[in-house]
Amino acid sequence: MSRVFINEWKRAINTSTILAVIGVMFCICFDSWNDLVSAMQSGSPVWCVYYFISNSAFGGMCRNYILPVFAALPFAASLCEERSSKAVAYIASREGMRRYGAVKYIVNILIGGLVVASGTVLLMLFLRIRLQMTSDYYEASAESAADLFHKWLAVHYPVLYCVTEAALGFMRGMLWAGASLLVSLYIRDKFVITMFPFLGSYVIVKASQIASLDANWRFDQILIGRTVIHNSGYTVMAAAFVSGILVFLMGVYFTERLARGLRDGMFYESK
Repeated sequence: MSRVFINEWKRAINTSTILAVIGVMFCICFDSWNDLVSAMQSGSPVWCVYYFISNSAFGGMCRNYILPVFAALPFAASLCEERSSKAVAYIASREGMRRYGAVKYIVNILIGGLVVASGTVLLMLFLRIRLQMTSDYYEASAESAADLFHKWLAVHYPVLYCVTEAALGFMRGMLWAGASLLVSLYIRDKFVITMFPFLGSYVIVKASQIASLDANWRFDQILIGRTVIHNSGYTVMAAAFVSGILVFLMGVYFTERLARGLRDGMFYESK
């Protein structure tokens, strides 16, 4: 399996991966673009890294809707490409149907998670060159470990705050990359597959609003770093538990559905 994994991983590391990481960085920036330009020009201590990360999480359109698209960009459409080139039959027969599906899914969620986590961390490091991690305003108002947007952690343990944002981003990237790969079982349009996280994010937000769900307990809000349950550590562990279950279930379904489709000849058919 290691040989198959290495081959798929090499395919996943491409120009789209680099563009996706840059896209994640700009998504967070664009939610506060005018403020960011002002901060870079003035260098005023009023501005800080935490402001731009938390402001993006507070209902930022780019981070909510557009950022997940970049998790799917590098590899989620790989099955679609292999079906179009009719390589899927050869690869599946050589590697084994279930192994082929499992490795493809694992590589896809890992690269999707790394894209979001890397973009988040690189942006924070870039901003840190010019700005402080937090400002006096946040330091004076960080009263509880349950502060929204992980404020308390950002003030007292900035390195752990960066790790927390990266971990949540990694989970979010995995979920949307995995969901897009599932869509590729039924849809062969690369654009639709890549843009599915945008539509999915919109549907989740609107459905949550219609159902009047408490934002403090919405899983999508936890993964963008907005909600803290008890404390940051507990929040990350809870998010990892739920994400792990969802990723596992999607992986089992994808692997079994792909194997069945290969046995039935569905994925060998031309478009």
